[in-house]
Amino acid sequence: MIKWSKGSGKLEDIPSLNTNTLTNKYCKAMHESEQEDIICKECYSYYMLKTFRKNCAEAWQRNSDLLREERTNLELPYVNAALGAARFHSHGELINLQHARHFIRIAQRQPDIIFSLWTKKPVLILLAIMSMRLEKKPKNLILIYSNPKIDTTAELPSGFDKVFNVVTEDSDEVNCTGKCKDCMLCYSHNDVDQVYEIKKKGS
Repeated sequence: MIKWSKGSGKLEDIPSLNTNTLTNKYCKAMHESEQEDIICKECYSYYMLKTFRKNCAEAWQRNSDLLREERTNLELPYVNAALGAARFHSHGELINLQHARHFIRIAQRQPDIIFSLWTKKPVLILLAIMSMRLEKKPKNLILIYSNPKIDTTAELPSGFDKVFNVVTEDSDEVNCTGKCKDCMLCYSHNDVDQVYEIKKKGS
């Protein structure tokens, strides 16, 4: 059964639906990239799943296996979100087209919850929307392009709501600090389409 994870740390009170970063071919390729400015090379999820969060790997692998399956009868989970917001992937990345479709279906089932999806694969989610013959994404699904390059500002992909950028120096642009529940910038519809966070030490 697909399971949600309880939010902690930065994501306190915001549940997330995760998959196994260590077995994701895209994540592995990005982690091993020879480009110096790729944030995935210092992936916090890789580190955590190999050290103090090893115990999560089995459950998140089960999520990976189920979410990538092309099954219309897959039992999709409801989320209990006290703040009315949940996150797709605080760990992991879209595996395939079916994975993206399942996320859209989960959002459709709970229109009263805001679901935010971080992804470096915008084409995949847009293809999923088209393949499901939807005119547009569900209103309660916030799409966030996760910029893979450090210290750059990526353009907002078509159909997306925001871009999440990682920078190494503090500036007036930095607008992601502290806990998500105290900000909710990425979990609400607003005029901000570029989000900046200072790169964490060790990542």
